[in-house]
Amino acid sequence: MTDITHIPVPADLTFSRTAHEERHLLETVDIPIVTVSATFKEELIKEFGERTGEVTPDVTFSRAHYSMANALVVAATKNKKTFWMIDPTNYVSAKDWPKIMFTQRMGRLIARSPLLKELKDLMDTRLRNQLPLTGAIREPLTYVTGRVEKPIISLHYEAGNILLENGKTVLQVVTDPHVRPQYLTHASNLKLTWAVFDEMTKARLIELGYILGHKIDESRVHVTGCPVDPRILTKDRNTATTGYKHRPLRLAITTGGLGTNKGEIESLLTNLAPAIKKGDVHIAAYSGVHEDFETMFTTFARVHHIKIGEKNDIQSPFRIFKGSDIVEANEELLDYVFPWADGFISKPSGDMAYEAIAAGCFLLTLHPWGEWEENIRAVTEGMGISIRADIQNIQAQLKAITTMPVEKNKPWLELALERARYHAKSVSRGADNILKLHRKLS
Repeated sequence: MTDITHIPVPADLTFSRTAHEERHLLETVDIPIVTVSATFKEELIKEFGERTGEVTPDVTFSRAHYSMANALVVAATKNKKTFWMIDPTNYVSAKDWPKIMFTQRMGRLIARSPLLKELKDLMDTRLRNQLPLTGAIREPLTYVTGRVEKPIISLHYEAGNILLENGKTVLQVVTDPHVRPQYLTHASNLKLTWAVFDEMTKARLIELGYILGHKIDESRVHVTGCPVDPRILTKDRNTATTGYKHRPLRLAITTGGLGTNKGEIESLLTNLAPAIKKGDVHIAAYSGVHEDFETMFTTFARVHHIKIGEKNDIQSPFRIFKGSDIVEANEELLDYVFPWADGFISKPSGDMAYEAIAAGCFLLTLHPWGEWEENIRAVTEGMGISIRADIQNIQAQLKAITTMPVEKNKPWLELALERARYHAKSVSRGADNILKLHRKLS
């Protein structure tokens, strides 16, 4: 039986009153959700009215872990279920805040440095097992979830592992078609259930569990699909698979939560500049929360004499989207980019790839960030929805995929859009499937 006695808020937590209120919300709702992705302090101030004397910037580690958690929030709202989502990073104490800043700083450095990326790949598992982030979020996560008795949906293995150590029942979402050993730290704990994207990931999870010394009953591993925000499907206004033949091709160029693929994106824009100026291609440049990406985009526009349009001007050749925090950045994509784009040029990340399909878009993929993104690229290429971007020959590549018939007298891009439309509804069911699984566990 969970200890539900009232205990004081740990003295050094940031937003201590808010933490106390969220603690009570989590224990009363139908669906408690925990992720580790970013801070959104202004959103908490708006919601709970508490201000602190500390001046600390918001941090972002991952858009995927936020957007997938928020997809569950949207699905719960649609299903008229009570819910609450927290990210314990918001409550990290002042004394532990340097650990958070160090984690973000190192992540962004690695994202922008090929040499550091190679070093990170060599040491990936060891580094992940020693992240200072884990120690920083342990106390706030333990406090805020302390009275929860229902199964908690976890969107990050760090959160899931801490919750299991605290005796909680956890539905752990594996947020890529890839299984890290950290998802199996507590694999023998029968309070742990996993939600995975596909059958291949399910088989790999059971296999890796056995290798690591755990015999996992297959009934504890459920194929749900990716948690994609249901609003993407309903907001999609660009549904014609041949619209690009009668107007400029609409491309969204996007980065991730840490600001990956910066060099590739800069080269890509330079090589696309003539097509943008001629009016053959329109660009939505998404910088997430990253000022250096926003600066790169504005500098590109100035150097090439391209006017930057207003966010709501769907006829503009070049627009820039950036949020002050992960919440705002995510809504910019949903409000302006997904409903408009024909295709996305992005690394093949779990959030962006599956969301692009839900929006009925094709994908040109940039260099993947790791093995998990290589898996995603294999999945989307197998679906016939993505190919790899040829950055140095991007104009010729776009001409080829929009004009050269490859099947049924249709070019690749038209076929890819038809396939994306076909898969959009099924891809959009993941969040609902996870909530159905949660109800069975409750």
